[in-house]
Amino acid sequence: MFKPLKNRWIAITRPAHQATKLIKKLEAEGANPIPFPLLEIIKPKSPAFIKQQLETLENNDIAIFISPNAVESALNFIDTAILSSLKIAAVGKKTALNLHKRGIVVDYFPDKIFNSEALLALDEMQQVQNKRIIIFRGEGGRHLLRHTLQQRGAKVTYSNVYARRCPANDLELLKQHYLQHQLDIIVLTSGESLFHLLRLTNADQWLNQVPLLVGSERIKQLFLQQNQTQYTAKIWVSPDPSDESIYTSLIKLFQKS
Repeated sequence: MFKPLKNRWIAITRPAHQATKLIKKLEAEGANPIPFPLLEIIKPKSPAFIKQQLETLENNDIAIFISPNAVESALNFIDTAILSSLKIAAVGKKTALNLHKRGIVVDYFPDKIFNSEALLALDEMQQVQNKRIIIFRGEGGRHLLRHTLQQRGAKVTYSNVYARRCPANDLELLKQHYLQHQLDIIVLTSGESLFHLLRLTNADQWLNQVPLLVGSERIKQLFLQQNQTQYTAKIWVSPDPSDESIYTSLIKLFQKS
């Protein structure tokens, strides 16, 4: 049986603790995944502030969890019983499953595309005037959710329950794979990973020859805006950054090649 991923070299830049499932699926298809995390999840800078902030968690109407990392990190600070008095929203399926495993009922989450835009498109996110909403997320990142909900009349607070850093000091491993013709594609699932990739490349031209699979059209546009050199390879866009979408997108694009 034809396996489009067989013998393909695929760099996975997810945080190490989140890449295992996707890597195993790729290996089962005969691919050669290259684990190369460009993000690492670490403790927040001000845990005391978060504890103080969450003392009044019950005063909110809706709690939004951005990612599985937000779930795992937030629950270090929260008595889950308090969440039962709030409506709970999750940006993606995996985030919703993480909450469910911990006995937390998820009221709203998109069921097809898993990103902030899809969550904002839900009917329940339209009528939020005067609603108090807390968003559990990492330090930094996009402001689309907050800005859009504020425009719709909500009162929005961030709870930055984790931080990110780049565990890589250079791209020498990927460069050596490229020079040995063992790098078919690099998978990028966040804007932060893209930023670190470009920062560590340091204008080295080899990257311009490597196809990319990115987790959203936004990441593609960020790459084109920030990469000032001439990029000649292809950029493929997955519908969303979930494992399922990335895996399906890889299958489809290599079937064509």
